[in-house]
Amino acid sequence: MKMTFIAAALATTLLAAPAFADCAADLAKATEALKTIKLDEANATKAKDLTDKANAALAASDEAACTASSKELLTLLGM
Repeated sequence: MKMTFIAAALATTLLAAPAFADCAADLAKATEALKTIKLDEANATKAKDLTDKANAALAASDEAACTASSKELLTLLGM
């Protein structure tokens, strides 16, 4: 029973890692794009909020929130 639990926990961790890598990669791509893309004040504020949300979710290991925020940010940037 103990080995089954350990195997399940390990599998969950290994399967979640690529999703967080995608989120981190998307966030890095968006951050790099923000250096060159000119946004109006409203969109710049929204981009900052989405970046902050994605970073907080990444730090909290909240895969769904990180992915949602980073995808919305990329859409806002036209990527």
